[in-house]
Amino acid sequence: MLQQGTAGGRPTFGLFSPIVQPINLQPWENAAGPRELAAVVTAAEHLGYDFVTVCDHAVLSSSEAAFYGGARFYDPIATIGYLAALTERIRFATHVYQIPLRSPLITAKAFATLDVLSGGRVIAGFGVGRRDYEAAAAGIDFRTRGSVADEYLRAVVALWSGEPTSFHGEHADFTDLVCRPRPVQRPGPPVWVGGDRYVGLRRALDLGSAWAPWALTPAQATNLLERAVAERGEPVPADFRVVVPVAPLGGRAARGEAPPPRFTPGPAAATNCLDVVEEWLEAGATDFVVDLPSPGLAAQLEAMAWFAAEVLPGLVRDAPEPVAGARS
Repeated sequence: MLQQGTAGGRPTFGLFSPIVQPINLQPWENAAGPRELAAVVTAAEHLGYDFVTVCDHAVLSSSEAAFYGGARFYDPIATIGYLAALTERIRFATHVYQIPLRSPLITAKAFATLDVLSGGRVIAGFGVGRRDYEAAAAGIDFRTRGSVADEYLRAVVALWSGEPTSFHGEHADFTDLVCRPRPVQRPGPPVWVGGDRYVGLRRALDLGSAWAPWALTPAQATNLLERAVAERGEPVPADFRVVVPVAPLGGRAARGEAPPPRFTPGPAAATNCLDVVEEWLEAGATDFVVDLPSPGLAAQLEAMAWFAAEVLPGLVRDAPEPVAGARS
């Protein structure tokens, strides 16, 4: 079974959830629903995956929806609530929740409530969003969404105290407010910050406990981490997490584009994946989101079982460590 880790310990492995978003879906996912999603997530828990991810978009433009073949995004808060009730151990990461699009009061309340109802299994992954039309429709200036995100994140963390809280900023301003219930995890859920540019890493180091880039190479991630060390004049904290994706059987392709090579689950694919993970570990990664796009539900479950049985044993390290990204 997968064990939880910290920097310097064993990596954790989460599953990139199928079904919940339309981007580069496999054909079977179009017709899948809650029952199939539940089957995947309960299997992930049984197989020992540490967490599963849920993404976030309120809307897609009609042109993007046509390109992807649909606009169905599951709401991350409702989805985690549903899946938490079906499981006992596995954790749930928003990967990532667009924090500028909602009031920090709403965000603080939603994540705190989820943490209570799930028994402390929430990972709060936040990002700024990449679609200007989505920000505009939510009343956010796309050009200033980064500064909005910074303030909102600080306000959310402050509200998680459950005590009378005041916050005075350009985008969020309130006095003596109490937000309850308090999260089970203290002082709050682990905060992962997404973003493939240096500003995302900077935000993660300043305000979070982990950085979760999605579209970087190991060399690119290393360069950004080295830049952070040079510019900040201090090493990256020992307990800081770097969470990156891996696609052991081949990744996803945009609709209409040729898919990348697909590998058959087996020893050759396992060896290749181990090599990729080791390269990432050398580059500074600590934890992984595993994407296993498959041609059907049965194949999805088979691929998950293969990864747990044939890849993970090659990565098992030392005794169990604290939860990935947890703050003490």
